[in-house]
Amino acid sequence: MDEPKPEGRSITARSPYMIHSRFFPLTRNSFLLAFAVVVGWTLQPQKQVHAAPGTLVVMLEAPPKTLEPFLATDAAGVRISHQLIYETLVTLDDNLEIAPGVASSWKRLGPTRYQFTLRKNVRFHNSQSLTAEDVVFSLNHLMDPKQGSPYGPVLRDKIAAVKSIGKDTVEVKLKAPYAGILSDLILPIAPRNTKKGQLSGSGPFRFVRQTATEILLSRNEDYHGEKAGVAQVVFKVIRDENTRLLKLRKGTVDLAVNVVPLDKLVSFSRPPLKKKFALQEAPGLSFQYLGFNLRDDVLSKKLVRQALAHGINVPALIEHRQKGHSQQATGLFPAASPYANPKLKPLQYDPKLAGKLLDEAGYPLVDGKRLQLTYKTSTDRAAVIQARIVQADLKKIGVEVEVRSYEWGTFYEDIVKGNFQMFSLRWIGVNDPDFLFELFHSNRIPPDGRNRGHYKNPKMDKLLEQGRLEANPAKRKTIYQKVHDILYAELPYLPLWHSNNVAIVGRNVKGFQIHPTGGFQHLWRAQKTGR
Repeated sequence: MDEPKPEGRSITARSPYMIHSRFFPLTRNSFLLAFAVVVGWTLQPQKQVHAAPGTLVVMLEAPPKTLEPFLATDAAGVRISHQLIYETLVTLDDNLEIAPGVASSWKRLGPTRYQFTLRKNVRFHNSQSLTAEDVVFSLNHLMDPKQGSPYGPVLRDKIAAVKSIGKDTVEVKLKAPYAGILSDLILPIAPRNTKKGQLSGSGPFRFVRQTATEILLSRNEDYHGEKAGVAQVVFKVIRDENTRLLKLRKGTVDLAVNVVPLDKLVSFSRPPLKKKFALQEAPGLSFQYLGFNLRDDVLSKKLVRQALAHGINVPALIEHRQKGHSQQATGLFPAASPYANPKLKPLQYDPKLAGKLLDEAGYPLVDGKRLQLTYKTSTDRAAVIQARIVQADLKKIGVEVEVRSYEWGTFYEDIVKGNFQMFSLRWIGVNDPDFLFELFHSNRIPPDGRNRGHYKNPKMDKLLEQGRLEANPAKRKTIYQKVHDILYAELPYLPLWHSNNVAIVGRNVKGFQIHPTGGFQHLWRAQKTGR
């Protein structure tokens, strides 16, 4: 899921989901043109969807860039398209292990060959049976450069061929023994005769319609598994933070996952909101970071990046803005991950050291100023506040920061294109370390990957190439801890924090459980009683 959500959340997973949150841990391994333009849907801005009995109302802070399954990469798009409308070949369970999706089982036939057996009696929403040919079509479509899928480069790198063996069996042949391939196959399966703009998956919900501010899904009554607990789900897009809180106070929303600023959660621990909602909170896979453009003459200097790291008071940001719901980060993976070096400690706030490093980099203090930078962010209130705090911190060490805020789609497009000096986003759901290849290998500079800061390091390239082919867990761990060490020292990203997942659940909603990725994998279980 890149990726990339408004406040700079980048969601991407190693499953293909890394959601840039606005990553997803998928298995254990790890992306807004208007919908009408991209997918060919008709927006109906005048028509409002009103909640009815049996309708679950879920809050979104920004609309998905697209719900088209092979293109969706942002958090909202992946969560609705891949987890509710469509189903993926394999999926990620609550223990972050690979689990069955439309494939009921799989086996490794050799170092570079996998065979998948599909579930029987699975039908798409258009009544067509899901067969091996649909899986072959989907994977080939994703890999076709002409289709422009953001998942294509990874698959083209790793997969040599996909073929069907009868109606229920698919064989995937790899170019090399890639250790994280199953996470890469957490990808949606669509019918082979699908047409652009037709959202016909096999998931627990059917796509009904979309307006500028709402998305309506209905229960798939022909679903092969247990039916969803509600007849309809309405996703309401509410961009303004104050309006989101107002809607919650009025009780017109049933569920909100990771869309309320953490400093506002205290309101839900006391009346009247405590009577209306329960909080679910658990450790998540969200990684907030400050990104740098290494093509920039100033930010290409490691001493400058190190100075900025020591000039930003991250602990204070966490204390005052995250309110104890986050932990300071040293890298993409939290300290408990086997792929993080537990010996590394969070970078300390030290303005004096920051000034010294800037002196060494050739930026002495002259009339209270050393240099000027631009920080891009979305218009999300929390994101803007974060940017202003960073701006104030850096001013103390002589770095003037101009904060520029943009509507989410414009902001995200600039980041994807590399049109920035500094920005902040978060990756959500990344679990497998091979996702680091996408972020930091020199051949993954856009448009072929997500190395948006244009980081280049031959030693890093070599380690990332070794890690993706190493099947031995202990050796793999050693490789990625070395990767962690290099990133910690060179700072192509400045690690900020890992946030918990927080779901605000109406007390009239039963059965919902938050997934470690913060996604909607368990939304189908939700049942709504009288308010």
